[in-house]
Amino acid sequence: MTPSSYPSALRWLYARNQFSIKLGLEATRALLAALGNPERGGVFLHVAGTNGKGSVCANLAAMLPALGVGRVGLYTSPHLVSFRERIRVDGRPIPEAAVTAWMRAAFPVLEAQNPTYFECVTALAFDWFRQSRCGAVVLETGLGGRLDATNVVAPAVTVITSISLDHTAILGDTLEAIQGEKLGIVKPGVPVVVDEAREDLAGRAEAHARAIGAPFVNLAGRLRPGEQGTWTVRGQWASYELPAGLRAEGHQLRNAALSVLALEAFHGRALPNGGPSEPGAEPLWLAALRGARLPGRTQRIMPRTGAAEGSTRPARVPVMLDGAHNPAGVDALCAVLKTEGGRARVFFSVMRDKEYRAVYRALRAAASDVVFLDMSALFPRALSFAELKGALEDARESPPRNVPLAWDGIEPLLREGTGADRAVFCGSLFLLGEVIPLLLPHYEGLEEFEELAGEKEMMKDE
Repeated sequence: MTPSSYPSALRWLYARNQFSIKLGLEATRALLAALGNPERGGVFLHVAGTNGKGSVCANLAAMLPALGVGRVGLYTSPHLVSFRERIRVDGRPIPEAAVTAWMRAAFPVLEAQNPTYFECVTALAFDWFRQSRCGAVVLETGLGGRLDATNVVAPAVTVITSISLDHTAILGDTLEAIQGEKLGIVKPGVPVVVDEAREDLAGRAEAHARAIGAPFVNLAGRLRPGEQGTWTVRGQWASYELPAGLRAEGHQLRNAALSVLALEAFHGRALPNGGPSEPGAEPLWLAALRGARLPGRTQRIMPRTGAAEGSTRPARVPVMLDGAHNPAGVDALCAVLKTEGGRARVFFSVMRDKEYRAVYRALRAAASDVVFLDMSALFPRALSFAELKGALEDARESPPRNVPLAWDGIEPLLREGTGADRAVFCGSLFLLGEVIPLLLPHYEGLEEFEELAGEKEMMKDE
């Protein structure tokens, strides 16, 4: 039966098994052809990588309007609290009505071809970007690159962020193999911008680009400290000064610098200087970069104040949300925690196909307290506390505390005077999707989720 509402459309899509993976482009191309090839004619900035690609995508989407491209589309995954987050135009999530209308129109094709969840969502995204008349679209790969469903586009520029071991069962168990999959998005004659400081991997990437005639730019050696905390990015056509405090975290500073190089490569010349009013004003692209952030990436939120939170109980501590889920990402998070100092209580959960023991050890070394939140009842891939406890005991390591993934279990540990002066939720973007609705009434900085957080309840109620 054709889905007739937004909740029923989501239920049908999720029944495709949103966690299934089918690598290869033949089915995606056949699906798009049957739907009128909505991807054709689009202007795409295609981004792959292990860590940082979501942040780079958000940076690019924020900066592109400064080049006068018109409306800007953004396609990222996974979502946190609402499916609509995946597909945005000028920052606005795709409307529920647009999802429902597309499902009704495309349903005969979907039933006939039986595509995966990600293939369906990618086709929907292309259609919405075309309907919205986007002048440019920032496109994040779902997994890998070479065989990812997004790799059907003819991009204007490709970007590869930092690479580390992740999804090794699918992409390979060496950095070289994983890099090879990411390099699969590079196209002949299309500029490719990478962040690779390891000489052997940088050489491989440059050799691949050269072999197919793709102009190559590497961030390595192009980001230098300036005076009074500033940083200078040496581009192909000009150098760009990034102000002190643009990003507090080292890895996010590199993501910002990589985004500037990618924007310049897309523009094909020096980025415009100055603002709209007077010479010497801050460039529009830099002003946009200042405020560009993807939720759940070293995102800091503060307790709400006022009558609603008035109580004789101790105040709540600040919270950081970070989707780090592999050793390299967690190492970057732990570097932030160590730099900032203080006593951090870390709440974490993780998928069982990740290097969860390495993740736990790194968190334990950087935090004053580590608490596990069990998501195994919600997600089949999620590691259970019993599995974590057994693996750690086999290695003669002490397991963390296990707390129910519910406000009543978490809230007492967010109070001052309980052994920590801040809290961190990490290990999985799916965990953040469960935690954000719990925190939303009690913390400032999550306002963008106010109209999105009721999606799960909506699906239960219909």
